[in-house]
Order: sequence, then structure tokens, then C-alpha cells
Amino acid sequence: MSRFCPFMVYPLKKQAHPLRWRKTGRLYEFDKFCPLITMPKILVTSTSYGQKDKTPLELLQSKGYEITWNETGKPLAAADLIGKLDGCAGVIAGLDYFTAEVFEWVNDLKVVARYGVGFDRVDLEAAQRKGVIVTNTPTANSDSVADLAVGLMLAAARHLVEAHRQTMDGGWPKLFGVSLFQKTVGLVGLGRIGARVAKRVQGFDCRTLVYDPFIDAETASRYGCQKVDTLETLLAESDFVSLHSPASPQTNQMMNRQTLSLMKPTAILVNTARGELINETDLFEALKNKVIGGAGLDAYAAEPPQIALYQDVPNLVLTPHMGAYTTEALYNMAMDSTNDLIAVLEGREPLYRIA
Repeated sequence: MSRFCPFMVYPLKKQAHPLRWRKTGRLYEFDKFCPLITMPKILVTSTSYGQKDKTPLELLQSKGYEITWNETGKPLAAADLIGKLDGCAGVIAGLDYFTAEVFEWVNDLKVVARYGVGFDRVDLEAAQRKGVIVTNTPTANSDSVADLAVGLMLAAARHLVEAHRQTMDGGWPKLFGVSLFQKTVGLVGLGRIGARVAKRVQGFDCRTLVYDPFIDAETASRYGCQKVDTLETLLAESDFVSLHSPASPQTNQMMNRQTLSLMKPTAILVNTARGELINETDLFEALKNKVIGGAGLDAYAAEPPQIALYQDVPNLVLTPHMGAYTTEALYNMAMDSTNDLIAVLEGREPLYRIA
């Protein structure tokens, strides 16, 4: 005797099983001659996905996907990813390391949807060789990161963290800093985030310099900025330097002992982009020796960083890669990455495809 199922099953993947569904008219009946239908498995590695707003997660669940999670609380190394990707058709990816080895190992993976802008930790060529589509969310968190970049400028310039600590300890310190108003701000990179930082600091009546080999002087001028031809010129003239470049062989440790020495002794360095842009050992030495005035970091070469290395470094403000951690940005990143993942699995072209 046959048994009937009152709901439809979307046939994406077949799996052998002794008891199987068979379509009869508009219903499915349990029958040993029809393959069992299962839905794709999705790995979510981002640790903030769905935390503030459940709408993106509910959208995934409404499709019937089996969802698995990164429970480590940190980005996954290649070896960890390989163990978790078995049978996965898609990934909502945080800052994990999708190396060539990862793509060589996977067989079911169709899409890596980056929950964020950067994709320097994804081997795009290896993904293409394996036929895996890669997407990102280029517009989702730009305003939130730009806000934090300016916040780090002010925090380092006015010693806000140290002032808070000493006041909470019962002190009443006199900590003299520098003003952002009418200073020169140097932006290394004028992409979506850099352009938004430029707009914000112009509210402080700042002169804004830009070093970016991929834009011309006319483009810089449209954002109220002056293009300079060399990084050295920008560093020498700026009171605040904010990094907005992607990590690449050309930008790796672009801020090092030699380039830091070109900055003003009162200058503030801010990094909300990628930790690989800075030689952190050289930065610590520059701060201890008062080569520069201060620094604010939201990105690190290793995340989470070994905090013991940062102790006793003067006028250094640290945040836990939280540039995108606003309600608005988290929602935008989650919805954009979720929509693109679903589009790929349903055979449609994603909105923000990069490979």
C-alpha cells in the first residue's frame, strides 16, 4: 500500500535509499522505485550572520536548505574548511581561507558567497578551474567602515581609550592630543570606502590627498580630493593616513619601517582594510620610538591577533575587525550574500559575481 506526502519536494539532489518518493498526479507517494530527494547543504562560516536580523537566515530556511555553522568563533583555515565542506553546495563565507587546496578537494561546491567586500583570501583562479562561482557584497558595509575609520582617527588623536581607562581607575588625566579639524588626511585607495571617508573628513574642513594608481586626477577631484603620484608624497604631507587598499603582492606590508619613517612625528595611521598592509613589528617600534603619533587598527595579519604582542605599545587603539558591525551593514551583507547564493543554486546569474 502506498503512503502520500501532502507537500511538494524540490528535486535538486538524488540520494539512494530503500524507501523513496514517487510522484503520482499532484502528490508524492512513498515507493521503493523512486529516488529520495534531498536539499543542498549550506555552510555559514561568518560568525555574525543572522545575529541582528533573522530575515536572511529565514530566507535560506524557506528554501529548505540544510544549514551548518562555523562554531569556532573565528575564520577557518584551509584544513578546517575541507573538513566542513563535505557535501556542501554553497557557503556564506566570512574571512576564511579558500585556498587552491580547498577547491581541489571539494566536489559538490557550486558557490562561495562572500559575506563582505574583500576576496583576497579566496583563490579565484582555483575556484574558476573547479567551476565554483564566487560573489561578494561590495556596497553593503561601505558607510559603516568609513564611520569607524574616522572614529579611529579621533580616538587615536585624542587618546580616548587611555583617557577612559585612567578615568575609570579614579584618575583625572590631562592627555593632550591633536585636532582633526583643518588637517591633511591622506587616503591610500579611493574605492567605495575611501570615497566615503573623504566625504566625512571634508566635514572637518580637511584637505584630502589620495594615492591610488587606478584612478586619475579628475576622478579624485570629483570626491573633493587631490591625487598624488606617490605613496611617499602622501605620507610626508598627511597628518592622518587611512588605508583602503586590498591585500595583494603589491600592497603587502606597504607600511613598514621605511615608509613609516616618512610620516610626520604627530601623524596618525588608521587601517580598516587588511592587516597584511602593515608590518606590525615595524609599526610597534615606530610607536614606541615616537616616529609617528598614534595608530588605530581594525584589521590584523592574524585574526584574532596575539594580544601580548600589542601590550605596552603607546597610543595604539585596537578594535576586533568590527568595521562592518552595524545593524545596517550586517543586514545588507547578509541579504546580498544570501540572494546571490540562492541565485546560483537556482541557476540564475548572481548580482555581484567576481569569479
